[in-house]
Formats: sequence, structure tokens, C-alpha cells
Amino acid sequence: MRIKQTGKTGLLLLCLLPATAEINAAPLQVTTAEHRALPASSAYQSRNTVATPANLSRMEQEVIAEINLVRKNPSRYAQLYLVPLRACYDGNVVRFPGGSAIMTNEGVSALDECISDLQRTQPAPPLSARSELALAARDHVRDQGRNGSIGHDGSDGSSTFDRINRYGRWMYSAGENISYGYHDARTIVAALLIDDGMPSRGHRKNLLNSSFKLVGVNIGPHRVYGDMCVMDFASAYTSK
Repeated sequence: MRIKQTGKTGLLLLCLLPATAEINAAPLQVTTAEHRALPASSAYQSRNTVATPANLSRMEQEVIAEINLVRKNPSRYAQLYLVPLRACYDGNVVRFPGGSAIMTNEGVSALDECISDLQRTQPAPPLSARSELALAARDHVRDQGRNGSIGHDGSDGSSTFDRINRYGRWMYSAGENISYGYHDARTIVAALLIDDGMPSRGHRKNLLNSSFKLVGVNIGPHRVYGDMCVMDFASAYTSK
């Protein structure tokens, strides 16, 4: 692990090797992305159980709706909701609407690259909410929210895929995005799309991955960053 301290803002960049997870940590912004795929021969048929609105908070429903909005028409989403964010940048500092100032790694160039990428991206099918994935996300929120840690590993040593498989089994491919410190659905999704400081743009790839069909979202308090949002994705899933 390499840890780099930069400037007076306390921006902390953690590079984890091998690159199975990425963390960009700042006082008001932390996001992590992870993805894994199985060969088709390892997969089997999914059941079609989905989470109902009663299982999700309003905010969690809004996050899923926002993800599906960008997947439906990435180019239009970029034009309507990302292009206006250019006015929020002052050098490497960005202040999203209703939020505090954040020191970024790349400045507006990351936003511009995101806009350009979304303009070339084909639509993807909407994600259906899956209750078991939401439970896996909830487990991680409760764990990290209590102890103030970040990243994909649970305090019990569990990985993203261990938690997803507690309630069933994922198939074909699965992934996870985590956002810390953002307080509304659009900002959570926009920050993950921009993916500042992440060379692989892994969060964006997870959000736009056309092989993903299911998602579970959980949002809760975090001892250090105030709030955290975990998104667990899968191509298919079968319950226990």
C-alpha cells in the first residue's frame, strides 16, 4: 500500500495493489469500486425476486432511479446534469450544489472526460432492485458505519462477494461501489460517474455495465464521513 499526503486539505490517496479495489479518500469524498466476473459455465439461472419500495428508504429508491436515468440515455444525462457542474469548479476545488468544497485530484478535466465518455456510451437496460443485494449492502454499511473504516473488506474479513453470497449466489458478474460523505442521490451518482482520481474509472464502469441487471442499495450513517452509500450489483442472482 502506498499512502500519499498532499497539501493542507488532508487529501489522502490510497493505492491498493493488486488493483482489486480503489479508494479516493478526502475529508468529504470517498468512493470505492470493485468488480468480478465468472465464466458463463459457472453461472446458473436466476430467480426474478426483486426488492419492493417497502424494503427501501426514499433515498435508496432515488439512488436506483438516478442510476437508471443515466443508463437509459447516458448522453442526455451528461448534457442535462453534468455539463452544468463545470460552473462548480474553481481549479481543483469543486463545490457541488448544496455541498461543501472538495479538493479534487484532476479538477474539471475529470468531469469533461466523463461527459465525453457518456456522449459515446450506448444505453443499458435498467437495473431491478434485489432485496438480497440490499441486505449485503446493509451489512457493510452497518459494519463500517459503526467502526468508521472504508473500503470493501468487512471487519470480519469478508469481501464484497462473501457478503453477496450470504443471501444467495451471484452469477456471471458482480460488483460494488461505495460512496462516503455525499447526502443526495444525484451527487452520489454524479461523483461516481466522474470518478475523480481513479485511472480505471471503475465506479463509472459499474454504473454503466450493461451486463449488470440487478442492484441492491443501502444508505446509512458513517462515524467519520457522516453518511455512506453501498451499491452491490450482479448480472443474475439466486436466493438461498
